[in-house]
Amino acid sequence: MPELKNKTALITGAGRGIGLATAVLFAKEGADLILISRTADELSETANLALNHKVNVFSATVDISDKDAVDHLFENLPDDFSKIDILVNNAARFIAGRIDEYYYSDFETMLKTNVIAPYYLSHLVIRNMKEHGGGNIVNVSSFSGCHGVQKFPGFGVYGITKYALWGLTEILAVENREHHIRVNQVSPSAVDTRMFKEASPPGLEPDLTPAEVARQILYLASDRSAPLSGANIMIEGMPSSQVKDE
Repeated sequence: MPELKNKTALITGAGRGIGLATAVLFAKEGADLILISRTADELSETANLALNHKVNVFSATVDISDKDAVDHLFENLPDDFSKIDILVNNAARFIAGRIDEYYYSDFETMLKTNVIAPYYLSHLVIRNMKEHGGGNIVNVSSFSGCHGVQKFPGFGVYGITKYALWGLTEILAVENREHHIRVNQVSPSAVDTRMFKEASPPGLEPDLTPAEVARQILYLASDRSAPLSGANIMIEGMPSSQVKDE
């Protein structure tokens, strides 16, 4: 039986990269999907790929840093998507710059997308999950937000937001354990995505595919990982990886 049969998952940043790979994998495992992205064309492509697996899909072009837009989404979800079992906070922004040169407005933009949006989406979804007896939240973080990992000049604000996401993961896990809501996160190393290619320092090559990260997200979203909650799973790939995308 598919691992996510009779489950509904909301995935942000679903237009490309890790979000796209996660949406297709979840659909393959039987999940109905609520897909969110800022890019309508990419989102449509993801939805079509998911529909190939005969699941129900609702997609919406939403900037998750806009609270009013998020509220409008939740107020207008179709009845078939009124129960949310899984939230994947995947969407993120990256704006490079050293701390002493960073624009205040850019810092705000990063915080709104990378920290405040996951908080607010979790806030809304947890209310839904409590009504239905539990659920799973998976936050997509980064090596940049982990202790003891090499840091790069110009990545500072991105790293700060990912450290904050780790804190959010741990706190949500503690506060919602009694409600049977598990909250975990994945922190991958360099992933072969458009954002990585635009942001990476010279000479740094990706060592993970979006599909490899998606498989770890599926693990945390499924019953296989129970009763794990509050965990940060670091995923370090190898350039010579022989794992094939599915």
